Order: sequence, then C-alpha cells, then structure tokens
Amino acid sequence: MTPQYKELLNVPMAWRGNELTKEQVSVDLSARQVAALEDVLARIEKAGTPMREIDRDVARHPALDKPLEEIFEEIQHGRGIVIVRGFPVQQHSVEQVGKMYWAFGAHFGRGVSQSARGDLLGAVQDETPPGEEESARGYTSRRELQLHTDLGQVVGLMCVRQARAGGFSQYASGLAIHNELLQRRPDLMPLYYRGFRYHRRGEQPADHPQITPYNVPVFSNVDGHVSVFYVREIAAVAMRDLGLQYTPEELDALDTFRETARQLQFETRLEAGEATFLNNLVTLHARSEFEDWDEPEKKRLMLRLWLDVHHDARPRVRELHIYENKEGASGIDPVPGRKPAESTYRMDPEYRRVAAE
Repeated sequence: MTPQYKELLNVPMAWRGNELTKEQVSVDLSARQVAALEDVLARIEKAGTPMREIDRDVARHPALDKPLEEIFEEIQHGRGIVIVRGFPVQQHSVEQVGKMYWAFGAHFGRGVSQSARGDLLGAVQDETPPGEEESARGYTSRRELQLHTDLGQVVGLMCVRQARAGGFSQYASGLAIHNELLQRRPDLMPLYYRGFRYHRRGEQPADHPQITPYNVPVFSNVDGHVSVFYVREIAAVAMRDLGLQYTPEELDALDTFRETARQLQFETRLEAGEATFLNNLVTLHARSEFEDWDEPEKKRLMLRLWLDVHHDARPRVRELHIYENKEGASGIDPVPGRKPAESTYRMDPEYRRVAAE
C-alpha cells in the first residue's frame, strides 16, 4: 500500500464541478487547424498508412504542433480536462474522421488496445442485438454509466453523432474528491489507499488469473503525485466470483466516494465535432442513459482513444496496470479468440449491500 497523502491538494486539477463551465474547458479549432488536419488526412490516405502506424511524426503539421503541445500541457498539468471543438465530422466519412482523430491524439501519445479483440479506436455505440442482454462493457450499451476511470493515461472521446435524447457526459476531479474525503471522512482514507480486487472479465491472457491477485487502490501516491482508479461495477463482480461480501465499512467507503463524486461533478453534452481529452489518472467520467434514433445512419456514435503518453507521464503504482500487459502498456492486450466482456460479467455495483448489512 502506498503512503497516504495527508495534505490538501491545492492544484488546478482539484477543481469542483460548480466552478466550471463548458466554455472554460473548451478550445476551438481554427479554420487553419482544421485545414491542417485535412492535410494530414490527405497524406495518410495517399501513403496508405494503416491507423496503427500513424504516429506523432506522421501527424506533425506546423499549424498543429504548438497548439497541441499547449493542450497536452493542460491535460497533464492544468485541469486535466480539455474539450476540443470543431472537428469536421460532417464533411468526411466516419473512417476519415477516425484517422484525423487518431492523428490528433498521436501528438499526445500512443494508442493502446481497448479490448481483447484489439480495438485501437473504440466505437462507443449501442451494439446490443434486439431482445438480448447488454454486454458488461458499458461502451457497447446505452445504459447509464457511473463515474469511473478507464485504462489509459489519457482518454479521448469524440462525438460523431449524438443520440435522440440523453447521453450527457459527467466528469469529476479525483483530486477534488480526495480533498473532500480527507476533510469529511479521514477515517475512510486507509481503505481507499488499500483498494479492492478487480475482475478482468475474461479478457486476460490464458496464463493470467481472472481476478487481480492484489488490491487496486482507489487513491495512490507516488512522491506526492496522487492518482485515482475507480470502477465500482468491476470490483463488485470480483467480490461475487470470489464469494465474498463487502464489510459495512467497505460499503460505507464505496457509497461515500460515489456520492462525493456526484456532488463535485461537472456535466455537459458533447455535440457532433467535439472531443474531450482527460488525464485519466486524475479525472473520472460518466454518461447518462440515452435514447437512440431508429435509423442506423443516425444512431449515436462516439470514438474513443486510450493513450499512453510520449513523455511527462504521471508516475503511478504498478497495481494500476490491471491487465499486466506486455511491455507495461496500458489498456487490454489483444488475446486471440477472446471477446470484450460478455453479459455474464455485468454486475450491479450495489452487490450484496443488504446481505453485508
């Protein structure tokens, strides 16, 4: 267990939701920058460069390099959240938009796999067949997703098409949550620093256990750099398969974290052509349930990036590498024959609440 950080974090990343507006965290692409993205796209398509080979060198452009360095600085040392507006999603095919988005993210880091099937650019859309249960992976469903973190150092989410209704995005600063809990519930901090076991939901290599053999801390501290990791549903399914019940104190800690995060969250709605970039080690995100369109060509579509940054990475404890991937990469390494977590791994985050009480 890492040593608990016991001072209030007085940094820009420790923001409270009622202090932010969408305008404050947004950057608008200029016409010159949009044209530069299209120039990069034209180079990529002319050379026939596969998406996985579109790196920072391929994506460089004089109109993009400096502005994207400034955005990266805000992600890593500012608030840890930036909304970039003005991607030309209506003028290009989804495939072309994906290439431009990938090239944009390549300025920040290297894309990592998001599931056992090797998705590099995740399509966040409802893939549930009619009459069947939703997958345990929330990004393939339309249901509400509670505040959580993902598995990259930087997470990007671009809106290509919005839903008919709903689908609002929520964000919360893990460092603001840390400050609030340190003041209101210091008795629970050792539990957060101890953490919980996590389920790998069938996406791990054959020689890895399904459940982490160690606790994954909610808060961790490396030389004063506090990070957050929290996905309550995955911890709950680990408890189920281990045959364990939460103690009253553990449930108190989980409920208190959830409620505190909700109180401190910032909510907005991404429109077509807007993309959020988050420092995933300090910022949680969520989504409200949405109602989709009937027409396939209009259905809600978001594109997701998980990035390991090129430089200036926030130091983190090894327990945050949930899947223990080769070469220490984030995300979920591809595993032949395996699929994203199926419905059997879907779990009510409130697992055994009544039994434990």
